[in-house]
Amino acid sequence: MPIWMWLVAAGVLLIVEMLTVDLLFASLAFSALLAASANALGAGVVIQGVIFGVGAAGSLLFLRPIALRHLKKKPADHATNVEALVGAPALALSVVTDRDGLVKLSGETWSARSYTGQIADGSQVEVVAIEGATAVVKQKG
Repeated sequence: MPIWMWLVAAGVLLIVEMLTVDLLFASLAFSALLAASANALGAGVVIQGVIFGVGAAGSLLFLRPIALRHLKKKPADHATNVEALVGAPALALSVVTDRDGLVKLSGETWSARSYTGQIADGSQVEVVAIEGATAVVKQKG
C-alpha cells in the first residue's frame, strides 16, 4: 500500500477521533502511522499490515486504557452539582422536622427535612444528602 494511503487513513481516523473523543480511532491512527513508517523503510505490504495489526492491538490493549484513566481523572475536590452540596453548611429558615422545613443553602432557599430529630429555626445545619429537590440535613456540631 502506498505511503500516502496510510497517511490519509491516519488523517481520517484522527478527524473521526476528534468527533468521538474515545481514543479508539486515535489508537488506529497511531497504527496507521506505524505502517506508513514501515512503508517508508521499504517494508512490503504484508509487513505493513502486520505492523498495523500489532500496533492497533498493542495501543488498544495497553495505551488506550492508561490514556483514558488519565483523561477521566478528577481531582478529589472536583464535586459538582448535588455532590458539591453534600457536607455544605446551611441555615434553618424554619423548624425542620423529619417531614418538612426550609433551609438557606448556597444562597438559595431549599425544602429540607431532618436526618435525625427536630431542628430549631435559625440553627446551623449540615447537608447529609440531597433527595430530589429536598436537602436532608442534620444539626451542626
